[in-house]
Formats: sequence, C-alpha cells, structure tokens
Amino acid sequence: MKPKVKVLLALISFSFILGSCQKEDLSEAKSFGDLSQSLAIANETISADIYASCARSATWEALGTQQSRINSKNRLNKCDEIYLPNSQNTEIAGSVLVNYVAAVGNLATENDNGFTPQLNKISDGLGKLNIDENARTAGVKIADFITNLLVTDFRRDNLKVAIVCTDQDIQKYSTELSDFIESSYVKSLLNDEITQIHENYGFYISEVNIRLLKLSNPEDDLQDFNALQTQQTLLEAEERAEITKVIERKKQGSAYVAAIRYTAEFHRKLKRIFNKDREELSSDQIQKCNKYRSKKESLSFQNTDKKYDVWNQEITTSELKQAKKVTKEYIDKVTPLFNEIQD
Repeated sequence: MKPKVKVLLALISFSFILGSCQKEDLSEAKSFGDLSQSLAIANETISADIYASCARSATWEALGTQQSRINSKNRLNKCDEIYLPNSQNTEIAGSVLVNYVAAVGNLATENDNGFTPQLNKISDGLGKLNIDENARTAGVKIADFITNLLVTDFRRDNLKVAIVCTDQDIQKYSTELSDFIESSYVKSLLNDEITQIHENYGFYISEVNIRLLKLSNPEDDLQDFNALQTQQTLLEAEERAEITKVIERKKQGSAYVAAIRYTAEFHRKLKRIFNKDREELSSDQIQKCNKYRSKKESLSFQNTDKKYDVWNQEITTSELKQAKKVTKEYIDKVTPLFNEIQD
C-alpha cells in the first residue's frame, strides 16, 4: 500500500476511533497506527541525514592541495565527534512523538501492545541536544504520562484523557523540536553543504578557466579549446545537479518540520474540542492527569470553576462532529508532506 493511501486511511479512521465502539469500526481504526509509521520514517530519514550532510560537506572539500586533504579529514572528524551523536539523539527526540502517536493509536483501538520507553535514554539524549530545558522536561513528561496511562489503566475511554492531559507538553515539545531541526539542519547543515559544493566546483572550474586563458590563440588550439569548454560545461552541470539534490533534502527537512507543527496544531484542536473550547485545565482535571504522572503537578493558579470541574470522558456526538472536521483539515495538510519525505 502506498504511503499516501496508508496515511489517508489512518486519519480518516480517526473519526471511527472517536465516535464508536462497534467492532467493525475498531477494525477500521487499526489503520491509525500507520500515521506513527509515517512519522517514524520521516524521523529516521531526517535524523540520519544530519550526520550524512556533515560527511558530504567534508568530502566536497576540493582535494587539490595537501592542506585541503587535511581540512577534509578534520571536517570528517568533527562529523564523527559532534554530528554523529547529534543525529542519534535527534532520532531519540523524534521518537517521543512517534511513540506517543503509536500509543494513542493502540489506546483507541484497544490494542495493548505495551509501551516501555527508556525514560533515562530519552532524558539523556534530549540533554545532549541544543534545545530548551523546558522542552526536554516536556518530552520526558509525555513519555512518562503515556507509559503510566497504558500500563496502569489501559482502556479506550482514556483516549480523551491522553489528549487533554498531554497537550501542553506536546505543544512545547513540538515547537522546540521543529525549531531545532529547522535551524540546525535545514538552514545550517544543508546550506553549508551547498556552500561546499560551490567551493568544490568553483576550484575546478577556475582551473579550467586558467587553462583557457593560457591558450595563446584559440583558433590554433581549437581542439584543446573545445575540450576545455566541454569540461567547463560538464562541471557546471554537475554542480547544478548536486545542488538540486541538497535542495530536495531541504524540502524534505522542511516537510518534516511542517508535519511536526501540523500534528501539534491538530492535537491542540482536539484538546479544545474535548475540553469545552478551553486552554486551561481545572483542578479536578489536573488531579485526574496526575494519576498518570510520576511527578505530580501543582494545582496552584488553575481554574477551579465548579461548572467546569466535571470531566466527562465519553466523547459526545458534537465533539465527534468537530473532530471529523479538523481531521479532514489535517489530512489535507500532512498527506503531501509525508509523500515529499518518502518519495
């Protein structure tokens, strides 16, 4: 099945997840897990290319002199020391969202596959990336909450709980993760790679130009002149082709960034639908959320309006109708993004 079709089925089936406990609807809803697969592929692809891009830049060093060979070797060493662990830790960071979506899919379909993330590994990996400490905390809290929810109280009614309780951390974490990938990979590493390609081909094209200028009479050296012009044209064509490859990777990286942001936007819309169009949680809701947190949150400065305290975990017909609408909007946004990354 093509990725586009899989993602489309996954998201369309979300309307079944939200509104029905019919067995036939549950079978349809199982395709929701495909969304986490698409996110996983995107995460693995972009994270791996963080190291690969650094390595490509190092090998694009024009190797015309001994010093340039030393420069290339030094750049590769830097890739191994800095960007290889960055690549691995970025995948760990992305896996927080991947596993969260997979866990919500399991919860919705009552498919108890278990969920045992290595919280210490997540915390350590996030700590080694240049991201805000609050985002690191949010990532650990997401993994901690969903783990406790599925282990201690695995039931379909908790789908609403999962979305409402985790949204604040999802927003914070998604913003920081997407900004980090955009700044460190799309706008930094890949731009550096384009610069190195320009410098590489610029070195060899200038060598050709020098040889052309040394021809005292091009008409007398027509064969050499034509050969050098052909070589120059080929080098310029190769340069454009290599830059085009990087531009495609920039488009993929930007698509992943957008997918993270749209997923967070979709999550927030669902949270507001399930929370009576409110951003804040009541003290009653905080207490319910704390049931699944290893570290309890303070109830200070929370809304304690008694008209709002009762938390109905059953999804109403009105909520379902709204959820179908935002799901359709989400489908239209993320389907082409995942296709961009997986092509």
